[in-house]
Amino acid sequence: MKKIITKSSQETVKCGQNLAKKLRGGEVIGLIGELGSGKTTFVQGLAKGLGIKDRILSPTFTLMRSYQGGKLNLCHVDLYRLDKPAELRNLGLEEIWLKHENVVVIEWAEKAGEYLPKTTTFIHFKYKNEKLREISLKR
Repeated sequence: MKKIITKSSQETVKCGQNLAKKLRGGEVIGLIGELGSGKTTFVQGLAKGLGIKDRILSPTFTLMRSYQGGKLNLCHVDLYRLDKPAELRNLGLEEIWLKHENVVVIEWAEKAGEYLPKTTTFIHFKYKNEKLREISLKR
């Protein structure tokens, strides 16, 4: 498991940008971490790295937002308010992650249970203090 310590939100954004350079499409990325640990900030960097110009907001109340206009499309999912993993089926995520022009990023991925594909890359976020975050990548 690779660990990165970021010392500012700008560094967390940069971490997301760096990952975006490696994406080819069809990836599912599960983000796990407590509130305020940097998940949405990371997704903002990922979108920027993909060339998406839209403002990236957490889809906490809508569950999912889609962004286009970059080298790949980004589907940003937030499961914070999800009660049951079965509710995921209603979002149609399987159709989205099967398309190679899409990248699916899921905040609070642990709530998805066994629903996510076995190829999902998990990134764990830890809030260390007001500025420090620990980001761990597990494939």
